[in-house]
Amino acid sequence: MATSPALLQLDHVSRRLSGREVLHDVSFSLQRDDVLGLLGVNGAGKSTTLAIVAGVLQPDAGTVRIDDRVVNDDLRTIRARIGWVPESVPLWPELTVSESLDACGRLRGLSKPARKTACERELARLELESVAQRLCGQLSLGLKRRVGLAQALLHEPDLLVLDEPGNGLDPVQTAQLRHLIAKLSPERGIILSSHELAEVEATCNRVVILHHGRVRHDAPLDASFDDRRGKLDAQFRAIAAQPASAAA
Repeated sequence: MATSPALLQLDHVSRRLSGREVLHDVSFSLQRDDVLGLLGVNGAGKSTTLAIVAGVLQPDAGTVRIDDRVVNDDLRTIRARIGWVPESVPLWPELTVSESLDACGRLRGLSKPARKTACERELARLELESVAQRLCGQLSLGLKRRVGLAQALLHEPDLLVLDEPGNGLDPVQTAQLRHLIAKLSPERGIILSSHELAEVEATCNRVVILHHGRVRHDAPLDASFDDRRGKLDAQFRAIAAQPASAAA
């Protein structure tokens, strides 16, 4: 059992959007060096959950804590510890990759020397040096996602929040993403949303399944990849097949 506070803790979080309850009483935690997969069919509440974790949305009820500090009590300080990559990666198409990273560093309040160091580090870590002078608007989807990750990592966050990071990637790009997450995870906690079982099975050590805005499953994944296969699929299919009334 962990003796220190969880890096991330959601307690009884609920949220309504456009008059509809999108999340209801959502609770789960994330330890440093965990890679947690947030699974669910489209509309299950995954993106809303991650936006709340990142401090972009506020919960209507419940609390989100980073190292036992409530996110919305000190949003500026807490956001400095979070790197967020939404499903639609925010890029300036008219800027080069290097210019985009520098601009994000400015927004993060990094000094010029710190920006230079951080940009060089992330260009190397994300293997973007060969496209540093290319316009972001001319990049492939896989490269755009890597630039988005580079932007999110500039300030070396403790928590990395990834919304559908594998969406639209080809098999080679998906394998590259999994390798990168494996390299990043020992230094920080990572939470990623997905509706792809294979992505979560191959990448994560824990899984939370959302169904109609409620947590229906929260458990570690088996250590052996072979043992994971089939079990998670059966659990996910059984939950996803249930009507909304069953989640209440």
